[in-house]
Amino acid sequence: MRDLTRDPSMMYVQEEVQTFLDNLMIHHHGWVSRRWHNPVRDPDGPVICKDRPWEHLTYFSLGNSSILRDPEDGLFKCWYEDLVLDRDRMMESVVPHGSRQLYAESEDGIEWRKPELDIVEEQGHKTNIVIGSGAAGCRDSHSMSVVIDPYPPSADQRFRALFTHRPEGDIKHSKRLICAHSADGIHWQRYEQPPRFGRSGPRLDDVSILFYDPDAREFVQNTRHFLKGPGCAGNPDGGIHHFASYGRRRVWQTRSHDFLHWSEPVLIAAVDEEDGLDDEYYGMAQYRCGTIHLATVGVFRNVENEREVQLLMSRDGLRWQTTARRQPFLAPRGPGHYDAHQTALSSPPIAVGDELWFYNGGSSCHHDWWMWGKRDGIDHPEVHDPSLAEFSLGIARLRQDGYASLYANPYTEGFIITQSMMSEGVTLIINARCAANGHVKVQVQDDFNKPIEPCTKENADPFTGDSTAHTVSWNGDPTIPDRKWRRLVFFLKDAEIFSFRFAGHDGRRTVDEAIETATIT
Repeated sequence: MRDLTRDPSMMYVQEEVQTFLDNLMIHHHGWVSRRWHNPVRDPDGPVICKDRPWEHLTYFSLGNSSILRDPEDGLFKCWYEDLVLDRDRMMESVVPHGSRQLYAESEDGIEWRKPELDIVEEQGHKTNIVIGSGAAGCRDSHSMSVVIDPYPPSADQRFRALFTHRPEGDIKHSKRLICAHSADGIHWQRYEQPPRFGRSGPRLDDVSILFYDPDAREFVQNTRHFLKGPGCAGNPDGGIHHFASYGRRRVWQTRSHDFLHWSEPVLIAAVDEEDGLDDEYYGMAQYRCGTIHLATVGVFRNVENEREVQLLMSRDGLRWQTTARRQPFLAPRGPGHYDAHQTALSSPPIAVGDELWFYNGGSSCHHDWWMWGKRDGIDHPEVHDPSLAEFSLGIARLRQDGYASLYANPYTEGFIITQSMMSEGVTLIINARCAANGHVKVQVQDDFNKPIEPCTKENADPFTGDSTAHTVSWNGDPTIPDRKWRRLVFFLKDAEIFSFRFAGHDGRRTVDEAIETATIT
């Protein structure tokens, strides 16, 4: 079957951002190459770490924190897990810790406060604990994910969350997911009705990460199946040939309109033969960038017991592909850093000015040697001293839409001709960067490749700067003549372009009228 994502219907772009992470938008090109870009960590180190007497192990692992910016009050808000360890049972084959959820907030996303609330007190002191007792062995609020509902059925359901619950002493039979809601993200109430995930009932595994699909008005959960399988590590039977089927950790997706009734989980992401022999997909945070879906997936490397982040992309949110030749989007930095052996992205990035802020969890320890190392026969300092395990939250910054760019060198002018696309916008905005003597020029063509006057290369005002939102013009005029379908030709020299979008629909024709009269040649 042909690639169903490469269809003219995908060219109905309107005013949404178009990036160059794949070749869908490219009809023809010459003398350009694709560059991949990575977020840069804040040099000042973590912004949230253990610093309160009631905190035990602030567990900023993958799927154990949620960070978002509330559009109503503008506050950055964080929900994170605290593990209460039972060190006497650390090496037994039982759950060696309890878990509860803590809350922090910030005005600028850098300086965070942990408010002392009236919800849970410990030793006569108020805390920032919002869910869970933390009794050792009782994981009653593990792997919680939070999302804001833009269309809540009632005010007390504006914040939605789900988490794994397992009562003390029962590791096999009582683990289930709990759904909760809140008006303010602090005072939570569990739904009386348990959620149902297709035939799985209330059962799924942990590492659940939520995403809200505004087009379908659906909650999307990327998670693990409770029947995910034993995995290939430690099973030397010689019978494993299909890596995607036998990697223990993979990603399933399930959807819901009401947060209680969820669709049957569908497997959407798993390693394949091009990945490492010991790789697994630990968990996946999904979000939108213009017309595409992006996801930061945690890639767990069993032998090294470390975890990095790779970037996936999809045109429909179900069929995913790797990017950047499978190179890390964010990788552990080694000894001496708070993210020495693990890094994790559990939430979508937050747009701040011209940047995207990725709140990344990191750990100075390996994944689970500090917890299960003795049982598994691992001889490592963390096995003998579990207090070496520390987790913190930091910031990594990326240019707006700056995942990938198309670049032309200083010696030859490159060009990119886009596919014919449909938009009602009458101006063009580009995200581009030029070197000292570089430039970007744009020509607009019709779907017969004929230049549309006056938007020709000869009339183009060269862009020579660095901007995430530059309005293109021709002889000083940014207006693009009205057309149903159009192509763009970008001419670059010693410059790179990250994205573009149309803007300024002037109301001359409604979208429905445009669709009715549109023809594809």
